[in-house]
Amino acid sequence: MLTAAYVVSFTGMILLPIILWIVFTRKYSLSWKLVLAGGLTFIASQILHIPLVVGLNKFLQYTSLLVTAIVLGLLAGVFEETARYILFKFILKRSRSWKEGVLVGLGHGGTEAILIGISVALTLVNMIADKNIDLSTVPSIPPEQLELAKQQVEAFWSAQPFMALLGVFERVFAICLHVCLSLIVLYGLTKKQAVWFWLALLWHAFVDAVAVYAGQSIGALPTEGLIAIFAAISVWIIFKMKSKFEQINEVGEQEAVAG
Repeated sequence: MLTAAYVVSFTGMILLPIILWIVFTRKYSLSWKLVLAGGLTFIASQILHIPLVVGLNKFLQYTSLLVTAIVLGLLAGVFEETARYILFKFILKRSRSWKEGVLVGLGHGGTEAILIGISVALTLVNMIADKNIDLSTVPSIPPEQLELAKQQVEAFWSAQPFMALLGVFERVFAICLHVCLSLIVLYGLTKKQAVWFWLALLWHAFVDAVAVYAGQSIGALPTEGLIAIFAAISVWIIFKMKSKFEQINEVGEQEAVAG
């Protein structure tokens, strides 16, 4: 049952973004280049982000959970929103519509979901192998880490099936957030108002900081509940932004007619 739950989880993480990409590109007749641009933007944002977080780990061990959550949240906001800004400002200069912003966000969040899904699949394969062998015979596990390895395998296989399924729901919530953030950054560039970039950065930082803090203090299930609320707010913002982009288009058409 647990194995099936993990399979459903990583399969959902991989297939859901692909389905969303297909549906959205066909519905709005958009180029797959926007999906690729969003995906590559996520990857580019992690090139410096991940090494910096790893480098700060020793420092963060001596700080409070609150400080750690704030630092990690801000770093995620700074790197990912800056990457989004650079993409829309210098590469996708002509992409200024709501539907294009949504697709770029789907590419960004969807690529993250697929990469995490692949990671979950590989972890499952490794855990199945480790479950059926004597870990003391594995050359790659040093003797001093043997007990820790055994604990990790035991913890993995003692999880409840519904906990294994939380991952796919978390990716759905994260995709909602990424689409929202892409639209906010794009809207700021379209209106030439820098405040929108900072709003996107702070919203991203806040959500991530709460997720880190809650995950360590109140547990996985309540944390996912909070993230679900943030996702619902993000979806509300997504549809509010649609009307804002439509207003921009109407103004542009009126100016063109008047000109």
